[in-house]
Amino acid sequence: MKKYLMTGMAAIVACAAMTSCSNHEATDGGQIVEMKYESVFKQTFGEPAANQDWGFASRVLGGTRGARPESNMWGTGELANYPKPADITSEELAAVLAVFNQEGEEHYTALVDFHNFFVQQVYSTELGRSHMNKLQCVEPVKVPDNPEVDPYWPYTLDWNNLQACHVSNFNTGAYSGNKDQGCMLMLDCSTSDWSYSQSQGGGQDIHFFRMEKIGDYYYVGLDYASFRQASENENEQYDRDCVYNDWIVKIVPGNGESSHIVNKAKQYECRIICEDLTASTGTDFDFNDVVFNLKYTEGVNKTFVTIYAAGGTLPLYVAGKEVHQLFKEANPDKTITTKTMINTGYAGGANDLAPVSFELEGQISPADVEVRVEKEGALIPLKSEVGEPAAKIAVNPDFEWCAEFQPIQQKYPNFSNFVKDGNINWY
Repeated sequence: MKKYLMTGMAAIVACAAMTSCSNHEATDGGQIVEMKYESVFKQTFGEPAANQDWGFASRVLGGTRGARPESNMWGTGELANYPKPADITSEELAAVLAVFNQEGEEHYTALVDFHNFFVQQVYSTELGRSHMNKLQCVEPVKVPDNPEVDPYWPYTLDWNNLQACHVSNFNTGAYSGNKDQGCMLMLDCSTSDWSYSQSQGGGQDIHFFRMEKIGDYYYVGLDYASFRQASENENEQYDRDCVYNDWIVKIVPGNGESSHIVNKAKQYECRIICEDLTASTGTDFDFNDVVFNLKYTEGVNKTFVTIYAAGGTLPLYVAGKEVHQLFKEANPDKTITTKTMINTGYAGGANDLAPVSFELEGQISPADVEVRVEKEGALIPLKSEVGEPAAKIAVNPDFEWCAEFQPIQQKYPNFSNFVKDGNINWY
């Protein structure tokens, strides 16, 4: 590394002494950019720890659990076994209401326990739409394989120890992501227990549910109730009527999904956040110039890349594919160029675009996926060498990236300490 730095410095000196050195700049421009970036990085965060691996040695085994809202990816790639279910028909709705409009037995027992499934809106009463929100199933607790090294990753899933899991976009008994039909894919969760929050009595979680098999599918009906937080708050009290029609959802398993999943193949996934080497001050480091997840499954000879954000305004390539172009191809009705900031909250950018995904042959580790930026006439790799300033960092697959112009040390105050000590959990 020191030899490379001397080469970059020699290039600067040579250019200063020559009347024309355009060819030399084209050759060494990338090294000069890297050297400037490293200098500003050290000025901002200090000297990295000698063994700092930027998460690439430890951030390997992960799992994508819970809600998967990327509807444009359902039924494709890694989610090939999960095509979006058909919409609820009027005949199906009538058959379901014929069951759930009747007072039902007070039981909270699941007839089946799917672990990977769609949740689909069927029906809700006015009461349900007004006062019921935050639909929840359950998911297994993560158990760290080696808590002394890293309490978060890698981990196994303890199916005997379950916790609540929010079904995204299902608040208020209505789907907020699709005006026609509500649907959400849930992975590594369980249909064995259901609950909701109610809005008028302090937001308690209520577990009054009933599961029924109607035709070939399973349906969950929830009964609304509310309990006063103080004896004088009579308006908070609403007694249940044991009619489980206030909120009804359908459970649709993936193709070939069995009731219980055992000996699941391990899934390896991490998120990679990147800086495109343009940082010139300590406030420029937001690490959102490209944000993508890398995932593969044990025994499957493919790697799936999903791009979530592109906050940079330079041509930037992940595994040879320019990220702005990927978003443009997926959104032909929008004006997207390499100058467009995507999904980083910038007022003049393109926000709320669905992630874009592509496949690579073979199982490729996060450290080996090449990321390059086009700058100063050169395609410059974004590096993460041990003990050196990094332009890309591996994090958990559900890591929340920074908004545009939000310094990473502002959103995550422990980041500077992490640079100097890789054992610190900084987010």
